[in-house]
Amino acid sequence: MGNLATFIQYGISERANTAGLGVPMIRMNNLQANGWNLSDLKHIELDAADLDRYRLHKGDLLFNRTNSKELVGKCEAFSEDGDWVFASYLIRVRLDSRRAIPGFVSAFLNSAAGRIQIDQVSRQVAGMSNVNAEELRDLLIPLPDIAVQSRLLAELEIARIERDRSLASSTDLLASLDRYVLDALGIYPSEAGQRQFAVRFSEVRQRLDADYHSPRFQRLRRAIELSHYSTRKLSELTLFMRSGFAAGRQDQAHGENAGLPHLRPLNINAWGELSIANTKRVPASAVSPSDYIQRQEVLFNNTNSADWVGKSAVFDLDEPCACSNHMTRICLKEGNDSYFLAALLNAFRGIGYFSALSTFFNNQAGINTSTLGELRIPVPGADVQKAIANTIRDRKHEAIHLRAHAEALWQKAREHFLQQLLKDDVS
Repeated sequence: MGNLATFIQYGISERANTAGLGVPMIRMNNLQANGWNLSDLKHIELDAADLDRYRLHKGDLLFNRTNSKELVGKCEAFSEDGDWVFASYLIRVRLDSRRAIPGFVSAFLNSAAGRIQIDQVSRQVAGMSNVNAEELRDLLIPLPDIAVQSRLLAELEIARIERDRSLASSTDLLASLDRYVLDALGIYPSEAGQRQFAVRFSEVRQRLDADYHSPRFQRLRRAIELSHYSTRKLSELTLFMRSGFAAGRQDQAHGENAGLPHLRPLNINAWGELSIANTKRVPASAVSPSDYIQRQEVLFNNTNSADWVGKSAVFDLDEPCACSNHMTRICLKEGNDSYFLAALLNAFRGIGYFSALSTFFNNQAGINTSTLGELRIPVPGADVQKAIANTIRDRKHEAIHLRAHAEALWQKAREHFLQQLLKDDVS
């Protein structure tokens, strides 16, 4: 690649700002496994000389020089309009466009053959993998003529568009879950821009908390009470609610079969799906019989950032598990559907209900068992609960199918790209 490069440069080391001042700066988190993610941007103010020095041009290749082993060396061709610059954890490589199309080069380096080379030269430093400019220069690039590069890249781009369309449909389905649950129950929270309000001192003696007494939270509670169905306290529907137990590093077991999975907040994703991949474990000898999670219990994330406290999932795994003290186990009485409750709790989280209900400590939001038990929820009949739960389950399955289709399609297209590129006659 060094023979193809006309310019190689490290990015800016100065701190960016979150106030939107200056020009946007590409950082390593913007360069993801499936391409660019520009949803989380910071900006930086530069004088004219520095802006000119670090301004990105369309076609510049940006390499992630420090990251996890899977992402270090990841590269993409820049294609945005306007003034952009890049941070120091990235390396800019500008190619001779008469000999190499930037998108073609990045497609090869992100392929299996390209990753082999990057994995061979990257180094581990303080738990992160690194690659430098000189090592990038030595990467080998198969180089057919420009017309062939263009054809192979166009074929890959067709697959990329179909992959992105399938991924977008999956995301849209998952994003619709909360709204579907709220609409089915007749919960229509209104929004208003009111930020200032006053309450009587007698009303806040029990809890001196602006969010809890805010008009917005009052409207959310009122919308729940005015839903299609009568409301009850969650504690009235449960056999028990109890949190798991803490297990620090010294309490954990090691190795695949060394103990029981100890479920934590990261085991529940944004859509209420439970996974035990890469889960920390605890010795079975340290787990009492009452600490084993039972099937159909709802796991409620009781401590997290304000946006994520309250995410919930139904435990329906075959493998015996325990959970951390950041999770509350909810065991429902007969006649109540666990999947319905988990969907409802996730919908409440999505509209910010649990953020306002939480108390805060050490920059974390939390909801204890007593507060959770007082939560009022609409309780339709068992048939309605099951219908809502089934629709949620069907939409999740369809979203998973769309995502799997996108991944299989993209993998096949990348394999075809590499096979065409490395065969004897690429013309």
